[in-house]
Amino acid sequence: MRIVLIGLVCFFSMQLYGCSTMEVSSSVTGESFEFEVDYNLSKDEIAFTYFDIPDGEATLIQSGEGGTVLIGTGDPSSQVDFAKRLHMFHVEEINSLILVNDEPEYSGNLIWLLDHYPVEQIIVPVGMKESIEKRYGIESDKIMVWDVGVKEELLPSLETEVLYSGEDPYDSFVLVFTYGELKTLYMGVANEKIEEQLAEQYHLKSAILKVADFGSDKGTSQLFLEEVDPQVAILFQKRGQTVSQDVIFRLQETWIDIYQTYKMGTVSIRSNLKNYEVLTVNPQEEFPSIITK
Repeated sequence: MRIVLIGLVCFFSMQLYGCSTMEVSSSVTGESFEFEVDYNLSKDEIAFTYFDIPDGEATLIQSGEGGTVLIGTGDPSSQVDFAKRLHMFHVEEINSLILVNDEPEYSGNLIWLLDHYPVEQIIVPVGMKESIEKRYGIESDKIMVWDVGVKEELLPSLETEVLYSGEDPYDSFVLVFTYGELKTLYMGVANEKIEEQLAEQYHLKSAILKVADFGSDKGTSQLFLEEVDPQVAILFQKRGQTVSQDVIFRLQETWIDIYQTYKMGTVSIRSNLKNYEVLTVNPQEEFPSIITK
């Protein structure tokens, strides 16, 4: 039996548009509730989905024209939840896997992923290729190294640019994704000096900010937030680490909508070339629903 859930969706761009409804399907088999999400993306749409796993980061990007990008795999302790989210969003193969850095909470399920899903290429920062090859025994020709300045179209109309690719000990990515009028700044390192460097070199203004290092107090400074001027901030969870209240305060004081995955569930940004919408899905609820902004 298939259940159709309807949620209220608001569209955002430079100005606020009206609201509309959308349908999301889930299925019930026997007495168990198996929740699946299908955003029915049109050819000019894309979805960034930030998984609500207990420990670590994993972000799924899906194009309406086909193709899947995954950023991170989460910590090994989150393997079951990670697997469930991939199934929930109908992932069958991964065109590009981006590893922001080689800490367990970002790449801990890499081998499991490679054992269960076809992955065309793995993209890593400059200083990470050798350690990934040795640690996981991955063939060299499967790993692609990105340095600062690289620009690639990983999915149709999705431009990906590397703003930072690491300097020991910060071998981590800072990426900006541009899809039409939507810009997403994906921070892989929390460091005020690096933030200042980025602000001097780039125009950082972005609608969506993925906050670095699980909201630690090492970064996400007030100056940085003023430069980025995001409308939405996404924070993942790291087991044993509490989000800095100073970071939360700065986000709130800057009138940024805060989405913490461990509180709100999986967060998706669905966008066409002009507008975007924010949806949250919590599969832990007895009757999952879409909470919309």
